[in-house]
Amino acid sequence: MPIQQHLRKHGKKWCGAGVGICVAFLMVHEGYEPIARHERIDPPGVITWCFGRTNYDDPAVKVGTRFTKEDCEKLLAEDLPKYAAPVQECIPSFDTMPPKRQAALISFAYNLGSGRLCASGVARELNAGHVQAGCDAMLAYNRVNGKVCDDAHCGLGQRRRDERRLCLAED
Repeated sequence: MPIQQHLRKHGKKWCGAGVGICVAFLMVHEGYEPIARHERIDPPGVITWCFGRTNYDDPAVKVGTRFTKEDCEKLLAEDLPKYAAPVQECIPSFDTMPPKRQAALISFAYNLGSGRLCASGVARELNAGHVQAGCDAMLAYNRVNGKVCDDAHCGLGQRRRDERRLCLAED
């Protein structure tokens, strides 16, 4: 279902506290990069800027393009519904989840892609009503280019632990 059609059908139900939590979480875990550039951990041809935005989000951006922090914050908040919409489709209970769990799932989808989340054990377990197992399944996604990434230079393992902690929160 196209994003606009989905939003007309479901609205932005998750956009209350969940979006604020998610924006703050992503600003910390993605880091702020005001200049578009290729990150060493990204696949060839991927350009990253702001808070993890890539040329998949906007193919017109070229290496060296500059952004203000305010622009980046606005882009991040505007981008989140396109990640939330497919998650709302593949995890029907999403709209009734606690805001922190919603934020964890959107962060996960923002990092890996909504399709990957929807095909994952995370979605399978949550759809089966197994919250603990679904949140725990996030921890398996800690690899970059096939290698475990959990050191001072790559905080992916810490991000997954933080997403899991948010996912398990009941408030």
